[in-house]
Amino acid sequence: MKTNQHIFIYALAGALALAGCSDDLFEGGSVNGGTARIELSGEIDQLAVTRVNDNGFCDGDVMGVYIVDYNGSTPGTLQVSGNRGDNVRHTFDEDAYKWNSAYDIYWKDKHTPIDVYGYYPFGSPESIEAYPFTVQLDQSTESGNGKMGGYEASDFLWGKVENVAPTTSVIRLPMRHRMANARVTLVEGIGFAAGEWAQTDKIVLAANLVRKATINLADGTVTPAGEVEQTMTVPSRNGDEWRAIVVPQTVPSGVTLFSITIGGVPYKFSKNEAFTYVAGKMNNFSIRVDKKAASGQYVLTLISESITPWENDLVSHDATMRQYVIINSTAGHLKDSIVAANKDYTQVKNLKITGRINSQDFYFMRDEMDNLQALNLKEVLSYDENKEELVIPYQALQGKKTLVYLVLPDKLSRIGYSSFEDCSSLSGSLIIPEGVTHIDTRAFRDCSALKGVLTLPSTLEYIESMAFQECDFTCNLILPDKLKSIGRWAFGYNSGFYGDLILPTELEFLGENAFFNCSNITGSLTIPQKLEYISANAFMHSGLNGTLLLHDGITRIENNAFYGTNLKGELILPKHIVAIGESAFYACNFSGELKLPQELVTIGKSAFCNNKSIRGVIEFPNTITTIGEETFSGCGGIEGLIIPSSIENIRSNAFENCFYIGSIVCKGEMPARVESSAFNGVPKDNFTLEVPESAIAQYQTTPGWNEFKRIAAHHELVCRPSIACALNTEKTQILVVDAEGEWEVASKPDWCELSQTSGGDKTEVTLTIKELSRGSGNREGEIVFKLKDEEYTHKCTVSQYDYEHGEDEWLSLQTATRGNNGGINIVILGDGYDAEDIANGDYLTTMRQQIEYFFGIEPYATYRDYFNVYTAFPLSQESGIGTVNTIRYTRFGTTYKGGTGLDADTDEIFSYVLNAPTVNEGNLNQTLIIIVPNSTDYGGMTHMWADGSAIAFCPLSTYEYPLDSRGLIQHEAGGHGFGKLGDEYIYHNAFIDVCGCPCCEHVNEFNQAKANGWYDNLSLTGKMHEVPWSHLIFDSRYSDLVDIYEGGFMHSRGVFRSEQNSCMNNNIPYYSTISRESIVKRIKRYAGETYSFEEFVANDKRDAGAVTRSAGVKVSGRMMHSRQAPPQIHRGSPLKKR
Repeated sequence: MKTNQHIFIYALAGALALAGCSDDLFEGGSVNGGTARIELSGEIDQLAVTRVNDNGFCDGDVMGVYIVDYNGSTPGTLQVSGNRGDNVRHTFDEDAYKWNSAYDIYWKDKHTPIDVYGYYPFGSPESIEAYPFTVQLDQSTESGNGKMGGYEASDFLWGKVENVAPTTSVIRLPMRHRMANARVTLVEGIGFAAGEWAQTDKIVLAANLVRKATINLADGTVTPAGEVEQTMTVPSRNGDEWRAIVVPQTVPSGVTLFSITIGGVPYKFSKNEAFTYVAGKMNNFSIRVDKKAASGQYVLTLISESITPWENDLVSHDATMRQYVIINSTAGHLKDSIVAANKDYTQVKNLKITGRINSQDFYFMRDEMDNLQALNLKEVLSYDENKEELVIPYQALQGKKTLVYLVLPDKLSRIGYSSFEDCSSLSGSLIIPEGVTHIDTRAFRDCSALKGVLTLPSTLEYIESMAFQECDFTCNLILPDKLKSIGRWAFGYNSGFYGDLILPTELEFLGENAFFNCSNITGSLTIPQKLEYISANAFMHSGLNGTLLLHDGITRIENNAFYGTNLKGELILPKHIVAIGESAFYACNFSGELKLPQELVTIGKSAFCNNKSIRGVIEFPNTITTIGEETFSGCGGIEGLIIPSSIENIRSNAFENCFYIGSIVCKGEMPARVESSAFNGVPKDNFTLEVPESAIAQYQTTPGWNEFKRIAAHHELVCRPSIACALNTEKTQILVVDAEGEWEVASKPDWCELSQTSGGDKTEVTLTIKELSRGSGNREGEIVFKLKDEEYTHKCTVSQYDYEHGEDEWLSLQTATRGNNGGINIVILGDGYDAEDIANGDYLTTMRQQIEYFFGIEPYATYRDYFNVYTAFPLSQESGIGTVNTIRYTRFGTTYKGGTGLDADTDEIFSYVLNAPTVNEGNLNQTLIIIVPNSTDYGGMTHMWADGSAIAFCPLSTYEYPLDSRGLIQHEAGGHGFGKLGDEYIYHNAFIDVCGCPCCEHVNEFNQAKANGWYDNLSLTGKMHEVPWSHLIFDSRYSDLVDIYEGGFMHSRGVFRSEQNSCMNNNIPYYSTISRESIVKRIKRYAGETYSFEEFVANDKRDAGAVTRSAGVKVSGRMMHSRQAPPQIHRGSPLKKR
C-alpha cells in the first residue's frame, strides 16, 4: 500500500532580492516512497525600502500555477492543458501564512523532475504564448471593498523554477514583476516661501503609452499590443512621488514622456533620444522645481535619472498587511515600554520606535529581541551618552542576523563603529539620512544581503574603514560633494556598483583597498586636487575603463593602486611624483608615450607590467638607482630605453617580452648589474647597444649586457660580430660593417687580412686570420674601424690559439673490428666550443667521455667492436649555445627552443658529417650523429628521419642521477637515435586516443613510428600474444621481468610497455629486454650479419645493478620532474634537400 503525500505551494511576497537558481529553491529530503504531494512557496523578487513586507500578498490573493513533467532528462513543454497541473488556483491564507491549492497535485513518481510556472493575478489563459493583459488607465484609485486599486491591478507577476527533483520539502517559487515602473519625484527647489511648496498643486501624468500587452507564460516575456493611447495614464501618488506601472516599451525621441503641472501651469517632459521602459525595473526621474522670485514662473530641471531594481510599493492592496508594533520610548527604557504595551518582546518581529532611545536600548534589541526582523527608527531620537550628538551607538546591532529591514532616523549625525556589522540578513536598499556627517569603521561591514541602492546624504564628510565592505549594493555610487575621507576597504568587494565613479573635489584621504574589486565601476577617473597620494590597492580590480587624470600635486602612487583595471589612453604622470609602488599600473591598457618625471626616485616591481600599448622611448631620470623586477615586462610597444649612469641594478624580467625595443642607450661608465632574464624577449641582435666608448669592453664581458651582439659607442658605426677566433689553421670569416657614411680601418694586427679596408654604409668584409705555426703560442689583437672625418670608432677583437689539431680536422676515436660492412659509424661533435675551449683540451676530453657513457650500457658494451667512432673540431665564435632569450654564434646554430627541446641547422650538420672518413651518402641513414651542446642545463632531443637518419642532441647536464649527461646520451643517442625506441615515461593521466594535450601527436605519431619499423618497446594493444615482446613473456629466462605494463609514450592509459623500469622511462642505465633485442637486431642488420635469438640470449647481460625509479629528482635544492622532449620525426631523407 502506497502512502499518498501531497504537493504543497507556499508563496512569500517579500522584499528580499532572491536568486532563481533551482539549487537554492528548496531544502530537505527527497521522496522516500509512494506518490508525494507538491508544495510550493511564492515570493516577490523586489527591494524593501520603507515598510515591513513579510509577504507582498494579502489574504485571499490568488495566483495560477502550472506544473510540467520532464520526459526523461528533457523538459516538458508548457501547454494550456494536459500538464501535470493546469492553471491550478492557489489562494493565500494570511493567518496560516501559506498558499492553499484548489486541489492536490502529486509527483508522477520518485524520479521524474518538474518545472513549475506561476503568474499573478489569476486569470483564464487561452494561450500560453500570448496571454492578454492591460494596465489600468487610472492608477490613482485606491483599494476598497475587496477590490484592488488601479496601481495594484496593473502589476503582473511571473515566476518559474526548473528541474525540481521529487521532494517532500516546500519548493520556493520566486515571482518577478514583468511590467515596468515609471517613478517621478518632484523636489522642492529655490524660490518658495515657507510652507508654499506643500500647498502648491502638482499633477504628473504618463503620456504616449501602449497599455495593452501579451505575455508568454512559458518565459515571462512581455510584448506591447495595440496602439499608443491618446489619454494619459494617471499614476499613483505618495507625497511628491508618482509611480505608474507601464507595459515595457520604447518611446521615440522627442515624444512627451510625462505631463507635469505645477500650480496650474502644464509642462512637458521628453528626451532627445528614444527611451525604453525596462521590464522588472524602476525607471526613475528626479526633477527639481525652482520658482523665479520676480515672475513667479517655475523652472523644471532633471537632476537625476536611473534604472534600479523594483522597490516595494508605497501603496498596497494588502489592507491587512502585518503592521509595525509602535512603541514610544524614553532613553534607556525601551524594554519597559514594550512590556507596558503588553507585548512579548521576544516575539516582536516588526518594531517602530518613536521618542528617544540610547545605547542601552540598542543593546537590548540586539541581545534580547530574538525575532526582530524589521526596525523603523524614522521618528526616533538616538543621543550619545552626553546627549550632545544624535548617533547610532558603538556595536548597536552588530551580528543581529534576524534583522531584515531597517529605516534609519530622520535626525542623525553619526553611525557608530560596527553598528550593523554582520547583519547578514539586512536586505534591500539603504538610505543614509541627511545630517549624517560620519559613518564609522565597520558600520555596515558584511551586510551581504544589501543588494539595492545606497543613498548617501549631502552632509556626509567621513566614511571610515570597512564601512560598507562586502555589501552587495546594485546602483551607481554617488559620493557627496562634501566628502573628505574614504577609509581603507570602505567599499571593498562591492561588485554591484556600476557606472562612473566621481570622486568629490573635497576628498583629502583615500584609504587602502577603498574600491577593491568594485568590478562594475566603469568610465574615466579624475583624482581630486586635495588628494596627495593614492593608497595601496585603492582601485585594484575595479572596472575602470576610461582615462586617468592625475594632478601634479600627487607625490606617490602605492602598491597595486590601479592593478588590473582597464584604464586606457595616455598616462601622464604627476610632475612631482617621487614613488610608484609595486604593480601600481599592472595590466592596465594605457597607450601613447610614457614619460617618467625627473623627481621620480623609485619604481616598484611590476609597476607597468603588461601595459602592452605603451609606446615610445622610456628615459629613466638620474634619480633612480634600480629598475625593479618585471617593471616593464610585457610592455611590447616600448621602442627604446635611455638608461642613466645612476642605474645600479636592473632586476629579473624588468623588460621581459618587450619585443619591439629597437634601441638602448646606456650612459654609465660602469655597467649596471643585470639579473638573469632582465631582457628576455628583447631582440639582442637587431640593434646597437650604445655605451660610452671607454666602457665597451666592460659591457661586452658583463653578464646580461654581453648577451647583446652589437655593442658600440655610437649606433652610426658597428661591426658584427665583434669577435673572431681561430685555431692554428688559416680561417676566413665574414664581418658586416654597418655605418652611417664612409668608414675606414684605422688599425689591425698584421696577421689579419681584410677584403677591403674602407667602404660606405653597410658592407660585407671577409676577414682572414693567417695560419699560426704550432708551438708559437696564442695571440690576440683588435681591428679598429673608424668613421671618416669623425671620431667614432668600433673594435673587433681577434684571437688565435695554438693547438695540436686544426679546425675541422677529423679524429678517429675507435675503429670497428667486427661486422661485414666495415663498421657502423658514430660521429660525435660538439657545438658552442670556441677556440679557447678546444685549445685547452676540454673539448676532446668531453667527446671521449660522452662516448664512454654511450658504450656504458648493454647491449652497446657487448657489441662495441661493431662501431667506428669519429669526432672533429668544429669551431664556434662563442662559447655556449643559444636559448629563446640568448643568441650565440655557433658552428651549427644549436639552440634550446623552449623547455628541454633543442634544434640546429641540421642540413649543415649532415653536410659536415659526410666529410667523416667512412661516412657517405649510402650509409648516412645508418650513421648515428651525436651533437654535444656546450651547456650544463638539462635537456635533450633526437631528430629522426623516416629513412633512419638521426641526430641526437645530448647536452652536458650536471643535474644529478639519472638526469646527468650519462642518462641523456644513453636515452637520446642509444635509445632514440640508434635503437629507434619510443619513450616510456608518462606525463598525462589520459588515454592516448582521447588525450587533448598540445605537446604530443598521440596516436598519429606513434603509428608513424611503427610504420617506419620503430618503437618495438611499445604497443597500443595489451593483448599478450600481440605485443612485440610476446615471445619473451613465457620464456623462463625472462618471464620474471617481462610482462605487460600499461603506461608509456607520455600517457597513462592505452599504451603498453614490457617492463616496469628502463632507460626509456627514467634514464637509468638499463634497457628493457625487448629494447636490447631490438638494438642487437639493428646492429646485426647494419653489420651485414644474421640475427639469432638464441645467440642474443647467450650474449645478453641484463643486470644493471640497483635500478630504482622516482617520480621526481632533486636538483640543486629543488625538485624537478624528469620531463624530456620526445623525438621529432621528419618525413623522407635529409639527402633529398641536397
